[in-house]
Amino acid sequence: MRKKTLFGLLAIPLALLLSSCFLLQGFWITANSIAAGEKGTKAVFQIRPAKQGADDRAHQFFLVGVEDIDLKVGKATWGTNGVFGGPYPLPVSAGLDATIGSQCQSNGFNLADATGITWKGFVTPNRINDRDRVNKDVLVQVGLKAAGTASAGDYGVIGVTGAWLDDGDGVPEGGDDTFLCTGVSQVSVNVTT
Repeated sequence: MRKKTLFGLLAIPLALLLSSCFLLQGFWITANSIAAGEKGTKAVFQIRPAKQGADDRAHQFFLVGVEDIDLKVGKATWGTNGVFGGPYPLPVSAGLDATIGSQCQSNGFNLADATGITWKGFVTPNRINDRDRVNKDVLVQVGLKAAGTASAGDYGVIGVTGAWLDDGDGVPEGGDDTFLCTGVSQVSVNVTT
């Protein structure tokens, strides 16, 4: 059985600079084992507002990374537990990992240094108001599926979340936009053939 290892990340808390951030509370897989080429599983982010504030708003972003292209990242849904305006689909943001680059670094983790990982990024279409709801968690689910040709074994999955402060044009971009990572975690899913 092939063992996939990414790097030792287990819920590393990352620096927070703004109150409009949601903190990662948990990251898990709904089914620990999936069959190659069949129905997959979901990676779940559990996040909550960092603190109360007066009209604090920011877009939230999510990156899901896999080391092996046999594991496919699918669609994402914000608020599957019906809070913070959800549920609704999250749009894909192509190249989000490269756009964020070195803005996501803390406690020894630097997104720009994570090589050999295939990332898929998602952002909330609107800024999320976190005011007065610090005791409410929101769940974000992201589909995962193993290709029909996938080998049996354990496959690592990395989840990164944070806030995106847009410069006003509605497009995630490196120059004038700010990205604040608020959580990163690693899990694994077993693929059977």
